[in-house]
Amino acid sequence: MSHSGTESTTGPPGGGLDLDLLDRLEPASTLRGRNGTKADVLRYELDGMAVALKDYRGRPAWVRATIGRYLIARESRGYLGAGDLEGLPRFLGRLGPVTLATEWVDAIPLARFTAGQESSPSNEIFRRLDRILDRLHQHKVALGDLHHRDVLISPRGEVHVVDLAMAYRYRDRPVLLRPFRRWLFGHLCRLDRIAAARMEARFTGGNMDEAVEKAGGRTSGLYRTGRKLKAILRGRRK
Repeated sequence: MSHSGTESTTGPPGGGLDLDLLDRLEPASTLRGRNGTKADVLRYELDGMAVALKDYRGRPAWVRATIGRYLIARESRGYLGAGDLEGLPRFLGRLGPVTLATEWVDAIPLARFTAGQESSPSNEIFRRLDRILDRLHQHKVALGDLHHRDVLISPRGEVHVVDLAMAYRYRDRPVLLRPFRRWLFGHLCRLDRIAAARMEARFTGGNMDEAVEKAGGRTSGLYRTGRKLKAILRGRRK
């Protein structure tokens, strides 16, 4: 895959990564996007550091020009807003319109665990996830679409959250939009809490409906309605 030297690179000071340099290396591994609108994730070993490159360059032109640009820009803003928070991979920069890099996290997605088994994540794992959400929300960043594929657990029980593609970074400007932005941020924060509570209930044997109600408050009703609509749409596609 080629890279034009005219593409801008934006990221945290001292990121120092060059997409041309990565392209000259052979990826240590490649995780292909689940479909034609999802990015590939390539792992590189560079000067003793494992780098994860999120990359839309292999997608069709219309995806690169729309979804790819939008989600990479949004995810970059999320990482920059969160800063160097424990529980997130270190952001290494946006390396062009449709690529960004973070440090690779050597951990297993929560999606690979099976509920009810001895190896299932404990309640403490979800307390650590709650603390990551606390810090993110304090930095005015909401994930908005937290999924069990995005929660990683290391062999030592460390918890990391990856994929900020749908993250919302709250800002109080322009003034006319401030009330809406404030409402939207609060709503998305509650959706984060609902997603985390559902994961905990699923893996630790809790009651799913009670978990949603307790975590979501006034957002719970909207959340349940949304899930019903999704179920109807899935049924029509079958």
